[in-house]
Amino acid sequence: MSKKDMVFYALIAILLLLFLWQWFSKGALLGQLSMQLSELQKDNKDIMLLSGVGPLRSAHNHADVKVYINGKAIDFSQSKYQLAARFIHFEEGIGDVIHTHATGLTIGHLFKSLGADFGSNCLAFEEADYCNGGNARLRFYVNGKPNDEFDNYVIKDLDKILVSYGNESEEELQKQLNSVTNLAAKYSANRYS
Repeated sequence: MSKKDMVFYALIAILLLLFLWQWFSKGALLGQLSMQLSELQKDNKDIMLLSGVGPLRSAHNHADVKVYINGKAIDFSQSKYQLAARFIHFEEGIGDVIHTHATGLTIGHLFKSLGADFGSNCLAFEEADYCNGGNARLRFYVNGKPNDEFDNYVIKDLDKILVSYGNESEEELQKQLNSVTNLAAKYSANRYS
């Protein structure tokens, strides 16, 4: 065997070894990625189970909502509030209808999706805290009635929700309740026809 042949066979052997190394390492990488994906899916399932929120597309509900701070309605039709999260959001430039796309979503989830926080004593919204104290009070209504679940209230199809912070009189509160639209019925109409 000539020196030229030995170099040729050595190169073939090296190339074959490189090919086999690449093939096995990519197979191992794909196997590792597959295992990680499987673990992420299990983690996601556990998180949903613990949170009480169902998978994306497990529901498609609509609810009318108004939020007032010191007598002024928040305009959720602004682009910064639109489609803030896949599971729960405002869309189509309409700020009066919450769209939910999973079971178990609460009004607290809506506020969190907007970078806000809502509880029985405080509403933290756009870097300001609106807490019960003095004459000002946080109120929460569902379908025209006071509700003490606040952030834990699970949104149902066609709910009419009012969140109000301030020192409004009963007459002013009634005007706020009357301002909650009836647009959710339009978005849910196709589900019932």
